[in-house]
Amino acid sequence: MHKLKLSNLQKEILNNLLDRYEKRRDYGARQKSSRRTMLKIDTHSFPDYYHVSDSSYRLLFNSEAQQLEQENLITLDWERFNEGEYLERIALNENNLEVIYGLLERRSKKELYRSAAQIMEKWSESAPPELEHFYSSVLADLDQLKALPAPIKPGREEELIQVLQGLHAFFEPRKSEIPKRLLSVRLYGNSKRWQELERSLVEILKTYCLSENETDGDQTEILAEKGIVDNPTHINLSGPLIITTKRGRVDLSAFYPDLGLSSEMAKEMQVEACEAEAVITVENKTSFYHYLYNAPAGHLVLYLGGYHNPPRRELLQKLYHYLQDNNPWAGFYHWGDLDFGGITIWYNLVKKTGIFFQPIYMDVETYLKHLDQGQPFDENYSYKLEQLLTNPALEIFHPLIQKMLEHKMRLEQEAVAL
Repeated sequence: MHKLKLSNLQKEILNNLLDRYEKRRDYGARQKSSRRTMLKIDTHSFPDYYHVSDSSYRLLFNSEAQQLEQENLITLDWERFNEGEYLERIALNENNLEVIYGLLERRSKKELYRSAAQIMEKWSESAPPELEHFYSSVLADLDQLKALPAPIKPGREEELIQVLQGLHAFFEPRKSEIPKRLLSVRLYGNSKRWQELERSLVEILKTYCLSENETDGDQTEILAEKGIVDNPTHINLSGPLIITTKRGRVDLSAFYPDLGLSSEMAKEMQVEACEAEAVITVENKTSFYHYLYNAPAGHLVLYLGGYHNPPRRELLQKLYHYLQDNNPWAGFYHWGDLDFGGITIWYNLVKKTGIFFQPIYMDVETYLKHLDQGQPFDENYSYKLEQLLTNPALEIFHPLIQKMLEHKMRLEQEAVAL
């Protein structure tokens, strides 16, 4: 038996049967159904078997299947009145599974799951608390031989370890941002490996680790919340502000049209003086510069860059606390897209900073004035907007949302002329 050398067709048949066997609901159960694991021979699975003018494939298939039956690996069911000519189905001989796995040089699902569980148990010992739910859930699924999340692939031990390395690195405390390529080299010795695994990592984080509030943004923004960025970012600012750091004093008003503070500098700085009448956050960079050249003097303007990250929030909170003590009549305002994303960015900004930002140029009047520059949206988008109407915290936007639903148009910030 051990001398049998399988042909490619025989390997295909046996692998197909094992795949079906391992997908059975009762796989791994102590009491199994008496139902056989079978492969139906039909035009869908084996179109050449029923070729109208060429019987060579059918004859070869029959011959090689009969050889497997002689070796007691499978059982053949022939069509009635066509025995030896046309097969109806093939059944796996489950009493010889160990032999079949050996001939195919294939590890069983049980073995693959056991290996993955051993790796995960070892890594769970040093896991941060945020990953506790992930490890407990997946280890339970492995133990019960259940379906696993797509990024967890039993049999790919090296890739599994790399995924776990990435998850642990995500929750590492860090004082400053780290570029993805640098993190990738540190973890994997390969500057591109993080990027290859990133989607899988974020999928796991969103499913098992992060709250709804922490998954408001896209993949890039979720990683930026933990300081994992494509490249070190700068916070663009313009207006009447003096800051101090351990290395000196900076008067922002001396820079025109703006100054980009590194995230590390923004984290360290203290506000020495701010005579701004208003602090304005602007969602998009083109509109940020448009505002600088057209807005009133005395405004401190910050480029938000879509969903804000921790350095921007910390800077805004420093400004807020300073102004509360020294210039409490200065207001905080936000300008963004007149669409689902712009509204949720505003909501996210208010919620995470604890500062109320009065929206500007995000009202019905602005919307109708620039409607000819709008972009149409479909019913799925309408449904998302309708869901915003159920949130009392977004009441300030309800008139705008209702107009958007009426006209089926959204408006990008860049279309608004000041």
